[in-house]
Amino acid sequence: MIPKKLQYLLALSKESHFARAAAVCHVSQPTLSAGIQQLEAELGIQIVKRGQRFKGFTEEGDIVLDWARRTANECDRLQQRLRDRSGGVSGTLRIGALGSTIPLMRFFTAPLRRLYPAVNLRVTVQNAFDIQQGIEDSALDVAFTYLDKKALRGSRSYPLYTEEYELLIRKGSPLSGQKSAAWDSVKQSPLCLLTLGPPLFGAEVSEILSDALTETPHIITNTIWLVMDHVRTGEWASVLPRPVRIMVSGDRELETIPLPLVGTPPTIGIVAPVRSPNSALVETFYEIATAPETLRKLQEFLGPNATLREFRAPAKPKPRPPVKPKRTYVAKKQRSAAPSKSFVGQR
Repeated sequence: MIPKKLQYLLALSKESHFARAAAVCHVSQPTLSAGIQQLEAELGIQIVKRGQRFKGFTEEGDIVLDWARRTANECDRLQQRLRDRSGGVSGTLRIGALGSTIPLMRFFTAPLRRLYPAVNLRVTVQNAFDIQQGIEDSALDVAFTYLDKKALRGSRSYPLYTEEYELLIRKGSPLSGQKSAAWDSVKQSPLCLLTLGPPLFGAEVSEILSDALTETPHIITNTIWLVMDHVRTGEWASVLPRPVRIMVSGDRELETIPLPLVGTPPTIGIVAPVRSPNSALVETFYEIATAPETLRKLQEFLGPNATLREFRAPAKPKPRPPVKPKRTYVAKKQRSAAPSKSFVGQR
């Protein structure tokens, strides 16, 4: 449905390389370059900065690229709505997620799979800013992110849990068996941490860990398996968001110890754009994520001490007291001085 010239432009934006973009579009590089030049001629502007290699887009090109992205997203929505009307729900649900929420994703995707076996899912780990942009630009259908004012703009949301962190150590270490640990204890041994930043750690915790890295030897990686292997040696410790504990909960050599809350811990929840109408696929996924059964499973796996939003049925509105009719004051008739003759059987 999208014109070839716009497809070429979108591929070039994604690949940042003429040859790779042409390969993605299954055309030759001269064909792709000619298509973009034709688009420039039709619009009367320069879209791509001139050079032997790809150097980016002009300001006018960024405007055209933004329009091309919205067009592609609207085409996807149209196709999804037509599939919904045909009775067979299929297509691809595009989910954006913070890195710390990935271990919880199966609680939402498995029930959806049972309802709609033909549906595909595309889950992308992003930071909160990119998730918000994806919701606003219709590049994402639903997301799991921080619920702040920006995330709520132009969307509906439901809080799932409050972000907390735990210290990961080897069993038998000096802190083993403790019910809690102070943040200062993070500096007592070398650290093996997942990459710092908003996709996994909140801003305040990222700052604490950055300070700790200046005082202790450390390893930084983007692989949870490397973290687990190094902590097993007893030479390193790590800090993980509470949902990631699911990946180490069954390990015989590792244990996690809760760390105290820092400042006002951010709330993480599900966010979906407000559209009229929304696809049946988005509506179903949102209902699954906010169902009481799903919330109970989250609480079970996050642990009894997790600050998880407890599901409560919407409170029924209290019946209002009946409104008393206003009194209407009518001027009384002037009584006659003569005694009334309406009394019967007077003595």
